Amino acid sequence: MTKFTMTSRVRNFLLISAAAVVAVAALLFSVGPFSVGALEARLQAGAAEALTLRGHDWATVRLDGQRAIVSGAAPSDTARADALSTVAASTWSGGRIAGGVTRVVDQTIDARLERGFVFRADVALNGRVLIRGDATDAAARDAITRYADANFSNGADTDLTLVPGGSPSPDWEEAAKRLLGQLARLDRGAIVLQSDTGALIGEAANPQIAQSVAAALSNMPLPYRAAWIVTPAGAPAVSRVPDVDACAAIVRAAQGAETLRFDRQGAAPSPLTAVALRRVGRAFAACPDDAVLTVNVLREALEAGLDQARLDEVGLLVSQGVAENPRIIVQLVQDQDAAIRFSISTLEG
Repeated sequence: MTKFTMTSRVRNFLLISAAAVVAVAALLFSVGPFSVGALEARLQAGAAEALTLRGHDWATVRLDGQRAIVSGAAPSDTARADALSTVAASTWSGGRIAGGVTRVVDQTIDARLERGFVFRADVALNGRVLIRGDATDAAARDAITRYADANFSNGADTDLTLVPGGSPSPDWEEAAKRLLGQLARLDRGAIVLQSDTGALIGEAANPQIAQSVAAALSNMPLPYRAAWIVTPAGAPAVSRVPDVDACAAIVRAAQGAETLRFDRQGAAPSPLTAVALRRVGRAFAACPDDAVLTVNVLREALEAGLDQARLDEVGLLVSQGVAENPRIIVQLVQDQDAAIRFSISTLEG
């Protein structure tokens, strides 16, 4: 029997071969199709496509290795849960060997927290008040519902959502009731309470009611303050919009509760949207001279020239037909969740 003896030359050859195999494997996993970067790119593309197919345009996903991180402002708990499960199932689970998503990290936030704490009420054509938005706690929500039912002749339709982590706030509840009470005295109108600023816009039967409403709102519970534009029948409006924050609240109240949209496949805003745009333009005219109104119109490019035609239509309605107004900016934007959105800023310079 021949006895095999490993010579130093054989040993060196085997060591060199093993090193070469390790080097090639390292190269493949660092820059080749099996690299961490390539794996992340494939998983991210698959997860993003899955979110789009499920209609979760609000959500974004990025990969850290095989760990998927989902962020964005979730419109509801149901939408959040579905987005997370969609990402988890966007590739084979497979674990680290098969190369699938092994973990999903939830970094989403509540959409209400992104847009800010907002309470609003609008008087419908039938005299019934529609109350929407957020409430600090269940007791305040119930108290506001009772108050509205008692003060509006045709009752109230209330749908308030409790803010996550909210706690009782007697001053906030009193401010909301003060605005509601004055809204009940008007023929039509709307109120908004956002941050520490309230706003009321509406029409009064006579100048005496308009002045009385203004007096009541001038004495809001601290730290809240109010802005108002009340137009009595046959007389000039009674208004106070002292600063940019008040202007933002007034514009939000003037916008109304309707969803702003364009006629299907057309350039013209819907009839209710056209009314809202004119109302916003009139309300903005009462804002301070250093306030700037930006109107963002969603770019959809359904057909050639349609986006520009929509931009022109919106500009004419908001500016009340004025060709040029440096305080009003109407522009096309990408990636917003509404056809038309308003923002208020301060004039630079």
